[in-house]
Amino acid sequence: MLLTYNVLQARFLKKMPKMAQTADNWGTGCAMAQMRIKDIAAEAGVSPATVSRYLNNRPGQMTEETRARIAEVIERTGYRPRAAARNLRSSRTNLIGVILADIANPFSSAMLEGLSASAAARGCSLMTAISGNDPAKEAESLTRLIDAGVDGLVVNTCGGNDKAIAAAAGRLPVVLLDRDVAAGGIDLVTSNNRELVAGLVDALAAAGSERLCLLTEASDDSPVRRERAEAFADELSRRGLAGEVVTLADGGVEGVNRLDEAIREYAGKKLGLIAVNGLVFLRLTEALAQLGPSLPAGLKIATFDDYPWNHVLFGGVTTAAQDTLTIAERVVERLSERIDVVTTTVGDAAKLAPKRIEVPGHIEHRASTSR
Repeated sequence: MLLTYNVLQARFLKKMPKMAQTADNWGTGCAMAQMRIKDIAAEAGVSPATVSRYLNNRPGQMTEETRARIAEVIERTGYRPRAAARNLRSSRTNLIGVILADIANPFSSAMLEGLSASAAARGCSLMTAISGNDPAKEAESLTRLIDAGVDGLVVNTCGGNDKAIAAAAGRLPVVLLDRDVAAGGIDLVTSNNRELVAGLVDALAAAGSERLCLLTEASDDSPVRRERAEAFADELSRRGLAGEVVTLADGGVEGVNRLDEAIREYAGKKLGLIAVNGLVFLRLTEALAQLGPSLPAGLKIATFDDYPWNHVLFGGVTTAAQDTLTIAERVVERLSERIDVVTTTVGDAAKLAPKRIEVPGHIEHRASTSR
């Protein structure tokens, strides 16, 4: 019996490694079933908050190496979020990030008011950043707002950040406000700028203007200003009119001198001026006030962006009025559509084809272009 026992014991001991291995597998299986975010974090060498951001597709400044480590741990352990954890993907903060290029531009302040009202109507609040037309600040704002957990972004870009904006659009819903990126591929809501330029040229030509100047800013970073300048050139060519684009950098000495120079170049011709936006119109008003008596007879003026002072200055200024309220509504509406899709579907079903949405404006005819 002793021999038999010894034989059995040997056989049992021989099988122990295999049994131990099986037990280890059982233990691993239990561990896999009970893995939590903090366990994933410990194995990946990151914080639980970082893992949470990864699972919710909000990586922020997370490096590719960190994402790869987390992905490797999840794949190796077979981790699957519980139903409650999966629902984190569809949870919302009801926060919309907004980046504006230049709050000094009256268009931007009017747009911010419209965005706030439209977001509030949907139970959302805004987190706002102002880039001041500084690409570096705009890039910082993109990162900061994404890290803050906003559901989506509205970007009125100052230019120079196309790659950063495209990367942001790969992480969460993004809608561009007024200004497009060079490569396109992202939702854009803007005005029908070409038609509005044509309407202003119509008004000046009907008022007898023989030469036209489009007054713009020194920087050409704005796709909107470029589009309006191109449309202006096309209209001059189509109608056989003379004219040019003139930079009115500010209302100071340089801006006044440049405007005076342009006026003198067209001495003896009936001159029509178009301000490319509301900010340039204010600079034009200041410059004209300084030129005073030297202004030519028959000078006609028109501008973009309709504000209260447009009804008073020059007896009322003919204006390409953009529908800022509707633009804001369309921006928030489109962003909400993208947020809804992202938070309720996965894979290809979560992809929407980008849209260019042009909101029609109209021409307000006033005394500044009367005969």
